[in-house]
Amino acid sequence: MTSKTLSSSRAALLRGWALLAIASLALAGLFAILLVLSRIPGMEDAVPWPTAFFHKGLVAHVVLSFAVWYLAVFGCLVQFAGSEDTNLLDKSGLALATLGTVLLLIPSLLDRGEPTLNNYIPVIIDPLYYSGLVLLALGILAGILCVFRNTPNGPNLKSAVFIYIMALVAFIIAESQLSNQPVSHDYNERLLWGGGHLLQFLNVALLLVAWSYLANIIGANAPYRWASLWLVIAGLAGLSFYVFWTVMDERQTQAFTDLQYALGPPVIIFAAGVLPILGQQLKNFRWQDPAMLSLWTSIVVFAAGGVLGFFVDGTDTRTPAHYHGVIAGINLAFVGLFYAVFLPKLGRAVPAGKLVTSQIILYAVGQFLFIVGMFIAGGMGAARKVMGTAIDMDQSIAVAAAGIRDFGGGLSIIGGLIFIYIALKALLRKLPQVNVETN
Repeated sequence: MTSKTLSSSRAALLRGWALLAIASLALAGLFAILLVLSRIPGMEDAVPWPTAFFHKGLVAHVVLSFAVWYLAVFGCLVQFAGSEDTNLLDKSGLALATLGTVLLLIPSLLDRGEPTLNNYIPVIIDPLYYSGLVLLALGILAGILCVFRNTPNGPNLKSAVFIYIMALVAFIIAESQLSNQPVSHDYNERLLWGGGHLLQFLNVALLLVAWSYLANIIGANAPYRWASLWLVIAGLAGLSFYVFWTVMDERQTQAFTDLQYALGPPVIIFAAGVLPILGQQLKNFRWQDPAMLSLWTSIVVFAAGGVLGFFVDGTDTRTPAHYHGVIAGINLAFVGLFYAVFLPKLGRAVPAGKLVTSQIILYAVGQFLFIVGMFIAGGMGAARKVMGTAIDMDQSIAVAAAGIRDFGGGLSIIGGLIFIYIALKALLRKLPQVNVETN
């Protein structure tokens, strides 16, 4: 799966998408720092923060660290599934996605627009932001269509492309049904609810592709075909909801909520095929092999987040504990792709060693502790989307939960920053010569 040699044009696009992915993470981290600074007593008057900056900055942080990061990794992956030649559509995809990302950021830095913390893709009500979403969506679409051009490795990603197109269709249908509604939090929630759910199936599809690549590197063949087929069928089922109900019908809202249970079987199908093989390798576990380490930590953290999902009720921090675990598991798989696939194919491989090993472990352990602490705090009444703990800090368990959560969060931040540093340094360094084939 990873033996394909990239042409110079494909390598250039891979580097461009990789830079967009890492830049989105770096900017998301910068916004996280600014969010903390904006809440320090006295800083409100010392710095001319834009109107409603905390919530705008939170929107920017989420959309960069979740939507742009994931979709840019998608853009990286298709360079291995696409034909060797590139055309204007391929190149325009990266340009449009980059421009869209820039437009998404502008309203958060200006005194304009109203932030709405709706699910999946939070929004700032501003023409620039909506334009950014459209350009990002079109850029990804243009960039991934290459998988249909003479692609021997295409089937693995064709399912992901189909799911992405289904999500776009869901957004278009929702917008047409909301055309007479005023733009508000409720408008954005209903606009992005169905398509946002379908994007979760895309995220799982990308996770399984990443696991397949990493498993292949360490000698384990992964049963991706049946898992991907399930995801496509579930996506079609979700798209059919628009036939039965409009976006204003609460029955559609509940149907998409229940559809989340369809995310589990493809992961179980995949795991059932690959875990026995991986288990045989545990006695010879290579800690400094980034493919092996990132694959195993990804599986463990993702599984932990999935298990916590059985105990959520949507009102307290057990819910973000669940999805932070799932997101962290996907992030670890993507980190492994950078170390074991993307950078080596660009002739920019990072030497395996203590720094890379420490980065993966710091992020994985930190995220695990973070979600455990958040889950315990949620069980004690800590509410979602509020500042502070919202729990009785006179109780020793509450103090311990907050401490575990914050300590884990700190470790994961350090791990994330190290990854950004390693990846950016590798992507930006000047190569003495081109190490890829030309057509």
